[in-house]
Amino acid sequence: MPLRRPVVVLLALVTSVALAGCSGDDGQDPGDGAAGPGATATPTAVGQPPLVEVLDAGSGDRRVLALGPTYGATSDASLAITQQVVRDEAATAVPPVTVPFVVAVTGVDGSEITTSQTYAKPSVDATGLRPADVRGVEQALAPLAGTTSTLVVRRDGTTVEATSGTDAAGQVDAQLRDLVPVLPTRQVGVGASWTASSVGEVDGAVVDQVATYTLESLEDDRYVINVTIDRTYRAGEVEGVEVRSGRSTVTARLRGSLDRVLPDTATGNVSTQVSYVVQRQVTEVQTTVALALTGS
Repeated sequence: MPLRRPVVVLLALVTSVALAGCSGDDGQDPGDGAAGPGATATPTAVGQPPLVEVLDAGSGDRRVLALGPTYGATSDASLAITQQVVRDEAATAVPPVTVPFVVAVTGVDGSEITTSQTYAKPSVDATGLRPADVRGVEQALAPLAGTTSTLVVRRDGTTVEATSGTDAAGQVDAQLRDLVPVLPTRQVGVGASWTASSVGEVDGAVVDQVATYTLESLEDDRYVINVTIDRTYRAGEVEGVEVRSGRSTVTARLRGSLDRVLPDTATGNVSTQVSYVVQRQVTEVQTTVALALTGS
């Protein structure tokens, strides 16, 4: 947690090395909701399915979008992460990281899909950085190699269960889940937009979350979806450190096919600012992340 394991959206273990010196139903609403981007999340419990509201059903041919991968299908992918951390206006260098992994569809039934993500050894870009900084990040990410995580989702993309083998895998798993589009159960066409409101956790902190999706294009099963995820941190205590307040915004462009759970490619940016109280002093941690998911 903060200062030992700061609350950030992506790869908190990497950030902790940089700051180590510091001490139910599907939840979908069949109607057109009035909530818009940036609206307050519906106050449901952590882990419950999001409330999905269609804002605009779009134009042209409309259909129900649903994930439909083939049992036994596998694909290679990698997640590239470039991150900067600023603590109380002091910037900390964090090496860019690329995490390769293999996705396998291990279960498909009428309503749920199970996939596994098996991670290979991450690569760390040492360009222009001190060897000590690079070694610290490599050591933090070392447990990731060979780890397998499991993700169970419904055909609308909402998460049923997620299991991570290590803390390092858990951080990457959380980011990948943000890239699985939550789909409305209503028929929609090109130009459609919808929101998915929920309560979740980011590194132990409770957050109210609203994700806003726009269907830019749809050809057969291939889609382009733009998403913005707005998160507001609730005040509370996590692992002995007080979370005073915080906000995070994720923007991403997803290109993929409904026959896969993860998009084929995704590019995005994450901006997070969280205020902590440590030893009666307020500490501000700002994190900016550029990410790129590529698959085969």
